[in-house]
Amino acid sequence: MSLNLLNGNSEALELLDWFQLTGDISSLSHFEVTKSRLASPPQFHESDFIQRDLDRLDLFLKNYDDFSILFNSRLRMLPDNIEYFSLIPDLSKAKFFTALELNFFALLIEAYIQNFSSFRELVFEKDFQLKPDITQKMKRLFVNPLREFVDLSGNASYERHPVLKKLYAEVLSLEADLRITIQKASKSELYSSRMQMENYDIINDRYVLAIRSDSYNSELGPIVSRSQSGMTLFVEPFEVREKGNRRIVLLSEIEATILKLTIELSKVIHIFSDDVKSISEWILELDWLNTKATYSMKLGLTKPTLTNRFHFEINGLFHPLIKNPVRNNLLLDQGHKGLIISGPNTGGKTVALKSLCLSVLFVHMGLFVPASFAEIYPAKDLFYFSHDHQNLSEGLSSFASEAKYYLELLQILGEKNLIVIDEIFNSTSSEEASALAIAFLEEVHNRSASKIIISTHHQVLKTFMHARGDYVSAHVGFDFESNRPTYKLIIGEPGSSLAFKIFDNLSEKFGLKTQISTKAKTLLDEKHVTYESLLQELSQKKIDLDKLLANNRNLQMELRNQKASMEGILYLEREKILGDYTKKIRSYFDQAETLLAEVKKGEVTNRRSLLNEIGTIQSSLNKETPNKTISLDVDQKYSHFRPILFDDVQINMTVFSVNIKKNVRVVQLNSRRKEIQIQHGALSVWVTTASLRWPSGANPTTPSVRINIERTVKGDIEIDCRGMRLEEFQKSCEQAIDEVFCGEIPFVTIIHGHGNGILKNWLRNYLKKEYKELHFENIEGNDGCTKISFPT
Repeated sequence: MSLNLLNGNSEALELLDWFQLTGDISSLSHFEVTKSRLASPPQFHESDFIQRDLDRLDLFLKNYDDFSILFNSRLRMLPDNIEYFSLIPDLSKAKFFTALELNFFALLIEAYIQNFSSFRELVFEKDFQLKPDITQKMKRLFVNPLREFVDLSGNASYERHPVLKKLYAEVLSLEADLRITIQKASKSELYSSRMQMENYDIINDRYVLAIRSDSYNSELGPIVSRSQSGMTLFVEPFEVREKGNRRIVLLSEIEATILKLTIELSKVIHIFSDDVKSISEWILELDWLNTKATYSMKLGLTKPTLTNRFHFEINGLFHPLIKNPVRNNLLLDQGHKGLIISGPNTGGKTVALKSLCLSVLFVHMGLFVPASFAEIYPAKDLFYFSHDHQNLSEGLSSFASEAKYYLELLQILGEKNLIVIDEIFNSTSSEEASALAIAFLEEVHNRSASKIIISTHHQVLKTFMHARGDYVSAHVGFDFESNRPTYKLIIGEPGSSLAFKIFDNLSEKFGLKTQISTKAKTLLDEKHVTYESLLQELSQKKIDLDKLLANNRNLQMELRNQKASMEGILYLEREKILGDYTKKIRSYFDQAETLLAEVKKGEVTNRRSLLNEIGTIQSSLNKETPNKTISLDVDQKYSHFRPILFDDVQINMTVFSVNIKKNVRVVQLNSRRKEIQIQHGALSVWVTTASLRWPSGANPTTPSVRINIERTVKGDIEIDCRGMRLEEFQKSCEQAIDEVFCGEIPFVTIIHGHGNGILKNWLRNYLKKEYKELHFENIEGNDGCTKISFPT
């Protein structure tokens, strides 16, 4: 048995739930050929071949709405029987085809002629494009003659063929005459009293009556057939025999004519064998692309970037069979030989390993991967070993069978292998297992340039590999508040197996209070318990920190929303007052214009009266001089607080924040931008001195306990978001923009592609609305990406 997943290792593929996965994908296919292609184990392909397939799929997805509708409305009408497609290789041979088989070839040609131009935007179409004169010849010499006697469903249609039409008309006339004649015979005195059934029947192309066997005599006519019991005889009356013979002759002539026509058309289709083969490949390629595109859209898969470096970087990795999966980031760079994952059972270690293997297999299928970003080396040799290897047929224990597989692996290692092992040597003692695993890994690396990803509970193994530095350590998290795994993969340090914690939780769940775990701890070496406790504590602190950072982001967003809301209210109030003032001023101008018109007409003759009117208008204008000012400066009401200068600010000092209306602590200073990072509880934001004041009254007391928080920043300055759904795109952008806004990275370039502009339009509207302080632009006229930074 082959151990390589890319060389038909069905046993390991079954452990990866591969066939369940491909079953889900094949349900989206139309043709049985495509379904059988998915049922076959995946095969290795070179990078150029994979890139071609990925580019084709990417192009199909960019026009998915158009292409998928065209395919489903037009090409799904073709027969999906795999037996018809199996005839294609025989086209060049001297073989004759039935009318149904010829009809299948005609349907392929007609589908090509009618629909090829509709898919012209697919650049690979030129690989299948036939010369116009070839398609015209196939239609004139093959399709049109076939349609004279075979309809689109493959049934005989005689009305359009001159010879068949005449023969078939005579058959119809004879059949009408036969029905009348046999019905008259059945009612005659000779037959009526002897009949077993009233109606006539047609057996072996003969019109017959059912006669009781005990009343039959030769005068009734020849016996055509008998019932199984022998009690009924099917007799052809002499009145219809001659007409029946003539009908059979005509049917034979029709059959002979059709046979002659199919033989001639079979010879014609032999001439166009290569062209029909190319058409069938085109149609199957469209079904394959439509299947992969529909699956990619359904699950939100992402186009991977192929790399020549032996390197794997995947963000937002998830298992495609899990509903509402937890996404994880996985990085295995050139500087490390492998990745070792530890942590509690059912915490997500196996899922992470399987998801990586599936991603590599998807790449070789030319399929997008279950992630938000992926840079993958298309490994030629991919191996997956599960944690249960017991082989009863060979009489091997779990440990012996596992060792046998590893020894076989050493004999077939390629130059660059990706080896994935779930729970290495888990069926023997931890100390021996750790020693064997370390030695085995070293032997693999001595024989090849392999990358190895393993999961383990062995303390010695995870400690040794972490200390050595050539393996990346990681663990899956556990939430101690909810007593549930988080399924998040945390890169950088090993994790505790939490066996005692999980055992105590289960005991409490089942209502059993025991001292088992307490006694077990006393049996272990003190250093072991201390180490596991340290890992457990470290894991919990990491979870707490992630929650704190998440709360921080939410508070920042809420603060920005509150500020925007306040600005909106003040703006509306100012507009109302300004409108009222303008309205009154307009009324006074109207009065003045009316008075001027009256003077010009000579209607005002009293000079004193005129001056009184003018004085009244002027007095009203002076009274309406605005005595109320509206400002959008939201900190105006705090003007009694003394302003503060940037040079006066020091780290850890207390200042008053106008935005959150509380005293806050200064955490960091950015001298270049003149910005200050302030903190109040879990909230931490960057501001300028415009929103800060000297605190009024006594400074708040400083807590005796100081909490230092080190934030983990993703730090990507370029994010490729092409192919993402809008919701996923929003999450990726918000995190990156937040890092730019907080000064953690100088800028970020977001590649969203051209497409229909949904991603680009959302991003730029979001920046204009939520981050007015930031500047964005495209790079060198490329509108498919947006660079975001503070104005210089």
